[in-house]
Amino acid sequence: MDDLQTSAAPPEEEKMSFVDKLVNVLASPGEVFEYVRRSPITHSNWLIPTLILAIVGSLLGYAVMANPSLSDQFKRISSEQMEKQLQKQISQGKLTPEQADQAREQGEKFGSIGVIVSILAKDTIGPFFFLFVLGLVYWLLGKGIMKADVSYWKVVEVIGLVSYIGVIESIVTTILMFLTDRVTASPSLALFITDFSIDNKWHMVAAAINIFTFWNLGVVSVGLSRIFQRDFPKVLVLLAALWVIWTLAIIFGLAALRG
Repeated sequence: MDDLQTSAAPPEEEKMSFVDKLVNVLASPGEVFEYVRRSPITHSNWLIPTLILAIVGSLLGYAVMANPSLSDQFKRISSEQMEKQLQKQISQGKLTPEQADQAREQGEKFGSIGVIVSILAKDTIGPFFFLFVLGLVYWLLGKGIMKADVSYWKVVEVIGLVSYIGVIESIVTTILMFLTDRVTASPSLALFITDFSIDNKWHMVAAAINIFTFWNLGVVSVGLSRIFQRDFPKVLVLLAALWVIWTLAIIFGLAALRG
């Protein structure tokens, strides 16, 4: 009788290794996220991929800034944006020409350092910041709209594992920058705009239409549909709508601020 009970017991689920998760996120996301749903909270699922993204992003950022041409382009864009803001403040009476000259001098003195620090900060701190903020947004959507009973950390695990796609995007984007000698190059429609300007709203919309963004949205939707236990199409439509609203709000909001 004991033998029969033993044979009837379900086999213990085989554990996925670090490499298995990496490969499956890219090749079979449904399998890895089902494993995540059934497993206890595992902080390494978000910590390791996000740390890899931060390290790779920092190294690639350093490589870009070490390239004289690409570095000069970053500095020129930063200088142009600063000049536009100074002119706007002068016209509004918020600054005098003398104060603007002082600001320019400070910008020339510390501008290069500021650009480098901002890029490295974006690559090192940015992935963790967006991981937790986006995790909170998706968790609230799951709780509020999908009525899903799921832990916040499970949502963070899904987003963290999808960071592997971000690593690939960082590498591809950097390669495109070096090949085209343009800091605005990316695996998006912006790649075909030779006179790309961040002041042009439609250029920014083109930059947002990025193949990796859609890949990311699709895989995150798979993951959330598994841990929320909801239909994939519904989750995908919800995330796509959120992305469109957020992207347009950022692009047109920044354009309004720049004047």
